[in-house]
Amino acid sequence: MKAVRGSCRRVLAAALAWAALSALAEAAPVDHLVPDESALARQGAIELPPPPDWVPAASAPLRSIDELTLELRQNCDSHPQMIHQAESFVRPDHRWLQAYVKWFIKLNKPLHLQYEDQAFDCDKFSRCFVAFADLLALKGGEHRASICVGWVSVLNDSAFGGIEAGGGHALVIADTTEGLYIIEPQTGAMVPLARYPNRDQLQKVNF
Repeated sequence: MKAVRGSCRRVLAAALAWAALSALAEAAPVDHLVPDESALARQGAIELPPPPDWVPAASAPLRSIDELTLELRQNCDSHPQMIHQAESFVRPDHRWLQAYVKWFIKLNKPLHLQYEDQAFDCDKFSRCFVAFADLLALKGGEHRASICVGWVSVLNDSAFGGIEAGGGHALVIADTTEGLYIIEPQTGAMVPLARYPNRDQLQKVNF
């Protein structure tokens, strides 16, 4: 069993590394980043901490994009642009999301996820957070829809989650079984949207 689990972790490591490279390539100019296949192959030997198990039965019923838009407007004075790839999403169990946030932060060391200006910055941290969450849910048997975890762009007027104030910023938004939450993927800070200090400065919401 130990050998099988080790093999699964190596496969997951390769998949997550590919997801990270894909997120980077999507967000960067064509001449800025070219995936290194040989480096990707070497990632297969990385040992990752075990991810939290996704239990489809623990998640809530699907949420429509209209319901999400309404809740956002109830919690924010601004009306951010809504960009979505589907009409409904699965709300993850709140406890699963908390465990996932802790797990994602633990990936920083083995996958060398660290902030680098114009190379791996806040929007790429957020995209990877979303991609990995969807991958784990799919691996766990969730086939109804993508889970309700996305990313937002915001004017960072107030410091939050260890990130100082100033300029534009990107972080994660998730609609869990306990409501909408904002997450700083670089540090793991997580608060209800109603308590996020920059909620009235949201510019775009991407689901």
